[in-house]
Amino acid sequence: MGTTFELPIREGNHPEIGQEPPQLQFSDLGSDEIRLKLKEWSFSTFPNVREHDTLISVPTSRALWLDEKVQAAHDDAFMPPPNSREFCHLHADGSFHTVVHVAIENEILEKQWGVRHMYYDRGVKEVLVYAPRNDNELIVAKRIIVESYRYASGDIELTTEL
Repeated sequence: MGTTFELPIREGNHPEIGQEPPQLQFSDLGSDEIRLKLKEWSFSTFPNVREHDTLISVPTSRALWLDEKVQAAHDDAFMPPPNSREFCHLHADGSFHTVVHVAIENEILEKQWGVRHMYYDRGVKEVLVYAPRNDNELIVAKRIIVESYRYASGDIELTTEL
């Protein structure tokens, strides 16, 4: 884990989340503008990361894929299947699944920003982060994705505009 990471508590109720695969968000969504901002930022910010077809989610989701030439910082930093380099994927609803250090994962849950993947206990070490509803929540979503990138790549020096 890079720097100190502390999230504010997410305001409001938990959104409605699908109880069967695919695990998607059905209520309390942000605007199209917020979703577009998150997508454009995600696919233009990280070195050695490209937009890729997801290997685990619905076809409308887009994966952040760490280039194979970068040595993985942690063996558990990527989503299934084996040999995947997918450390995060964005859903069309604005929510996203990501893999982060367990301390950050726990904070996401404690501060009500998301839930564990429904197959977490079966080895799918992902959290579903709720769709940002406004610019302040967009900053939180970006911070979580930065931590996912750091966990996958080991690049704790990355600085970026949030």
